[in-house]
This record gives sequence, structure tokens and C-alpha cells, in this order.
Amino acid sequence: MAKQNEMTLNEFESVFEYLLGQNKKLTEQGLTPIAIGVEGEAGIGKTSLIEQVANRRGMTLCKINLAQLEEVGDLTGYPQKEYLTKWVKKDGSIGQAWCTDEQLKKAPAGVKISDKVRMGYAKPAWLPTQENPNGTICLLDDYTRANPLFMQACMELINTGQYISWSLPKNTTVVLTTNPDNGEFSVSSLDSAQKTRFVNFSLKLDVKEWAAWAESQHIDGRAINFALFYGEELFGKHGGIQTINPRAYTTFCKAISGIEDWESAKGLPLILQISMGCFLNDTDNIVGGLFTTFINRRLDKLIEPQEMLSGKWETVEPKIEACVLEKNADGSPGNLKPDIASLLATRLLNYILDGFSKKGALKESVVQDRLLEIINNPVKLFSDDIIFHVIKSIVGKYPARTNKLMLDPIIRSKVL
Repeated sequence: MAKQNEMTLNEFESVFEYLLGQNKKLTEQGLTPIAIGVEGEAGIGKTSLIEQVANRRGMTLCKINLAQLEEVGDLTGYPQKEYLTKWVKKDGSIGQAWCTDEQLKKAPAGVKISDKVRMGYAKPAWLPTQENPNGTICLLDDYTRANPLFMQACMELINTGQYISWSLPKNTTVVLTTNPDNGEFSVSSLDSAQKTRFVNFSLKLDVKEWAAWAESQHIDGRAINFALFYGEELFGKHGGIQTINPRAYTTFCKAISGIEDWESAKGLPLILQISMGCFLNDTDNIVGGLFTTFINRRLDKLIEPQEMLSGKWETVEPKIEACVLEKNADGSPGNLKPDIASLLATRLLNYILDGFSKKGALKESVVQDRLLEIINNPVKLFSDDIIFHVIKSIVGKYPARTNKLMLDPIIRSKVL
């Protein structure tokens, strides 16, 4: 059962964007930015989302996988002796700074060493040497999988952005990714002293969000269909344990994409064998049973969104009709298959949104013409609710690119 306070990746993305902007304001006010914790099942896309946001905002991303570090010094830097130096500035005032032996060798004439000495820490190699005006994200990945010594060393870094003698770059947001402490993962528990150093968000998988991401990554469309159709059974918990996570499923998708005919005498057995290697905890053979049903229903043969959008309508229309409508005894179109119609509409919407996100990848006129052909088709291929959702989602996401689309009275009537 999902926690009441869980949010999807898309919901978290909006909050994350706001907090990054808020941290910039806090930095400008001389205050410490807010650290952010992101907790979720393995493979749901926590790290990928953070990387995408950093890239989109032009931020420096400093990613450290704490579970892979062997020495605390790799995280904090290693101890070194520092000397307090003083010099006379041009205005006659006294300047002072802590310097290492190496820095003293390069010090200009007139710099004098005082009798004050301290042990400081060298800046670690992962620390950016230049400040980015757009800000920096310091990503402590798999935080609770780290040795507790590393977690203790991070506490001051999370709280103040400093570690004894060095500081994170100005306007740095510390982000920690973790897996739930629910007995399913090898993680360390966080006590209240650690938890109160950051705001923490618990994320859950949304299969439709994964499908949108998969469309943009050109994952095999048949595998996307399978996930959309059987998402709850695939990614739900069985006996209180999630046996299949999105990361393992994505690997599975890539592994079987080279099999051309999934229902052939060789294809289906090979897919089932590969699934055994990808889903080691699937002792009840959930994937095998679902896949057999999927193939028997010929859901791997559904028309792909690229063809739905760009193919000739006289060819595309009968293919969509064959997918979404039952056949009456006399061969005429029968009742709508709402589950398949919804699946195809989701795939088409994701394909359009991905195309609009890439400059020059998709023309607005192509989308407009095809939507009109679907709406005006004598045989209703999609319900009004489905078409309304597709059009409203496109207009809501890309209003500047849908001006011409909204000029058409038929399309406008579906939104307004």
C-alpha cells in the first residue's frame, strides 16, 4: 500500500524546481540553502530526474556515490597543516589567511608566517573549483547505503555547506537520494539528528510517467505497451515486497528488443528465459504469466505512435480501428475497447510531447491535421474524454507551439 505522503516524480519535480529557486534567494540573503532528501524504491528515476533538472537549469552537478567510497578522506579531503599568514595591504590594513606548505612556496614577498598553526583539510578532488552563477547541486547518491562513518562526516556538510576548512561553492543545494528503510534494502537508519538537517520527500512510481520517459529514450514500443497494460501487476508489491522495479524492467526491455517476433516458437520462450535473469525475485513467474497473456491478445502488434501520427490516414485509420474496436458478426465496427484505446492515446500523447520538446523534431501542422482526421473520422476511434485529455495535455504543456492548433474551432471546442 502506498504511503499517503508519497508523490510521483512529476509532482516532486515542481517542488524541486521551486526549492532550487528558493535556495538561490537564501544564498543572496547570506543564509544557508536547504538540503533535500529524496527517498524511493530502487530504479524509479530519482537520480535521473535530478540530473535532468540540473542540466536544464545549467547547474553544475557534483555526483558522489557514497556507497562506492572506501576512505572518508575521499569525501572530506585529507588532513594537512595550515599556517596563519599576514601581510600589509595597499591601504595599510593587515590581511591574513590560512595557507598550506604548497601555498607558502608560491606566496609573494612580504607575506609573514605567524606562530599560529592548525590542522585543516585539503579540498577533495570532487569539489568544483569554480562557482556557477546558475548554482550547483551536490548529489549524495545512495546516502543511506554508505558506511555510517561517511554519513556522520556529511552531517555538517548538509547542515552548513562546510567541512572544517573548506566550503561548497556559493548557491549549492545538497541533495540526498535514499531507499526506504523498510527491510527490503541494505540501508542504515537515519536518526532525528540526521533527518532534521534536510527536507525529505518520499516518491512512488507512476507507470505513465515511466512510459513517457521510455518513449523519449526510444525503448521498444512493445515493452512500453506491456508496462502500460500490466503496470499494477508488474510493479505492485507481492507478499509485501516489490519483485520488479523500473530499472530491472528497463534492462529487460533492452534485452528483448532485438527479438523481432515475440510470439514465434523461438521468441516467446527466449523472452521468458531472459525474464528469469532480469527478475531474480519473481519466484511466482509473474512476468511469464502476464507475457503469455499479452502475446495471446496480440498486444505486441498494436500500431506504434510514429505511424499513428505520420502515416497516411487511409492506411493508419483501419489499423487503429482494428486495435480499438470489436468486430460485429457482420464484420462492421463494434464496441470500443477502452483499455486499448487509452493505451494508444497515451503512447500518441507521449510521442507528441517528446517531439515538441526537441527543436525541429515535429511540426505543429502534422499534429493538427492528424488530430482533426481522428476527430472527424466517421467511425469513432477514441472517446471524447480521451481526445479531450490528449489535446488539453498538449496545449497545457506547449501553449506557444499550439497557437495554430487552437485556431481550429473543432479542436478548440475540445479544450474550452
